[in-house]
Amino acid sequence: MNAGADLVCQRQGGLLEIALNRPDRLNALTPQSAQALLHAVRQGQDDPAVRLLLIRGEGRAFCAGKDRDAPASAAFVATLQQLAAALVDGKPAIAAVQGWAVGAGLELALNCDVVFASEDARFALPEAQLGLPGTGGIHALLPRLIGLGHAKALLWSGQAFGARQAHDWGLVWQLTPPGALLDEVRAFGRLLEQAEPGALARVKALLHAAALRDFDATLAAEGG
Repeated sequence: MNAGADLVCQRQGGLLEIALNRPDRLNALTPQSAQALLHAVRQGQDDPAVRLLLIRGEGRAFCAGKDRDAPASAAFVATLQQLAAALVDGKPAIAAVQGWAVGAGLELALNCDVVFASEDARFALPEAQLGLPGTGGIHALLPRLIGLGHAKALLWSGQAFGARQAHDWGLVWQLTPPGALLDEVRAFGRLLEQAEPGALARVKALLHAAALRDFDATLAAEGG
């Protein structure tokens, strides 16, 4: 699969790994890297050999959100919303989080179906403190995952929290020692590969129909 310099993509069996590759910027997203990520996700969704996706970051962070030096634009937000829709509506996706997952980076992780995190992972949603709404359908996802009160507190305060807290709240499926993250995620991916693809898709569709009926409307409102 073709990928730009901002991404590293490789397929092992039915598992497509998509790695954000701007480690010197903690994998912060630019309009170009977000567009490349969207393209890679869509390619994976369209490839019949791909059964599931794994999204991770190269270096010491998962994704530090929007690159502060990148210009903010409606087109950039639209790309983030399209990426969220592609992940939430598509094939099973796993996030492997190490280091920081901030703002759009945490939203990207939560757009995936299952989140693994290293014990040194750190999270924050600082947008409201910066005068901005969140993206990626976070206003629909977060209350379902941690409850309305916790969601308000996190989105309003922008307070950072650690991997153990994220696990206890239900944002993270499994914690791993820092050096074991990718091994654990890949083992889980192999487990999912053994399942019948149609069954996985059906389970995901049924769960989302019950829990995320307003997701598309939330994406539209965040991007408006």
